[in-house]
Amino acid sequence: MPETGRHGRAPSLEPHRVIFVRVAGFTFEFHNSEQIQACLEYFNRKLQPSSRIPMNAEHSFSHWEAQRWFERLPLYLREEPKRVKVVEALREALRQIEAGILK
Repeated sequence: MPETGRHGRAPSLEPHRVIFVRVAGFTFEFHNSEQIQACLEYFNRKLQPSSRIPMNAEHSFSHWEAQRWFERLPLYLREEPKRVKVVEALREALRQIEAGILK
C-alpha cells in the first residue's frame, strides 16, 4: 500500500506519523487510516478472491515481478482464530484514530 504525496519531499523537514498494530505475533505498519481500512476489508472476508491479476495495459510486468501488499503477509494470519483477532485489532485502531487518540 504505497503512499503518494510524500515521495518528493525531504523526510526530515516534515513530521510523519506511522501507526503500528501488533496482533497475533505480527506487526502491521500503516501510514494513514485508508491503509488500515483496506487491510480491514481484506481480513473481513473469510474467503479471499483469486489473487491472479489480469494482464492488460495497466500491468506491464511479468507475473513474477510484482507483489501486492497482502501477498507478503504470513499465511497464518488468515487462519480463522487469528483472522478474527486481526479484524478486532484493526477496528480498534480505526476507533482510536476517530477518537483522536491516534493521529
